[in-house]
Amino acid sequence: MDGLIGRLVAHGGAQLVEQSACLIAQINRAGQLVECNHSMRQLLELGPRSAGLLGLLDINSQSRLLRLIEQTAPGQLAGPIVLNFSAGPTDLLRSYSCRLFALPDGQLTMLAEPIAPLDAQAAQEYMHVTNELAMATRNLQKARYELTKKQQLLEEALVRLEQIARIDELTQVLNRRSIMGYLKEEIDRATRYPASLSVLLIDIDFFKQINDRYGHQIGDEVLRSTAGLLQSSIRTSDHLGRYGGEEFLVLLPMTEPAAAAELTERLRQRVGAERYTAADTVNFCVTISVGIAGFDWQTDTLGSLIAHADEALYRAKAGGRNRHIIWQP
Repeated sequence: MDGLIGRLVAHGGAQLVEQSACLIAQINRAGQLVECNHSMRQLLELGPRSAGLLGLLDINSQSRLLRLIEQTAPGQLAGPIVLNFSAGPTDLLRSYSCRLFALPDGQLTMLAEPIAPLDAQAAQEYMHVTNELAMATRNLQKARYELTKKQQLLEEALVRLEQIARIDELTQVLNRRSIMGYLKEEIDRATRYPASLSVLLIDIDFFKQINDRYGHQIGDEVLRSTAGLLQSSIRTSDHLGRYGGEEFLVLLPMTEPAAAAELTERLRQRVGAERYTAADTVNFCVTISVGIAGFDWQTDTLGSLIAHADEALYRAKAGGRNRHIIWQP
């Protein structure tokens, strides 16, 4: 015999090992027997053929032993843990206090000292409690899984609700309430730390005629496309929202009206270059008119800033549309 048991035998401890009521065995990291003493062999002979060490243990003892094996480092003594052995399904459980010693070659020596045996009633109660515990564990795992799943669904629903509350359904840009909320924040920031701020009020020219001539489905396509062109043309620090109907509001922090006008011209050209098809034969394009207003932190309010942009937009439309106007007092 090799290993620790072999060394005990070689040093005159054969009788001690063989006659011990303890279960003494050499095992590998998979929990398989390499060699064992007489007490272990007797238990193996009573058990099912080829049961092996793990086959003599109840399911909870199997998992406890494998965990202890995994946690035991070479040269380390680990345990004790309680293992319940049985030679068969009708045999009484026999409880042992088990320790492991890991050898440098990766194998382990197991010493299992018998604990007072369970009587029939205690064994039956133990099995009942073990089964109840296993069932309760499974039910708890199932409930935890269901709870996690429901929590995930709830979080997804909250995200969707938040999006519905903030985003215009048709154009997928900020709705009026959200864009006005951002405008208030930007005005507060520009007032607290005096900085430039410009707004663009954009109107799609002759949009009612598009709806009347080609139908609301084409009109919706124009709104969605225009919103996408505007959104892809502004900075990540800017904000775009649908102000109402065919009007869009763009917030440009840290931007003077002159710089806002340069951006407006790029927007106007991009929107004007987009082509639309109606009834599979009619091609048309749209133009935009834009009112630009800069925020004066000393005199302006949210209401006056929007009023200035609206007045500039009115002047752009009155001047022939497809152009921008910067508000001046």
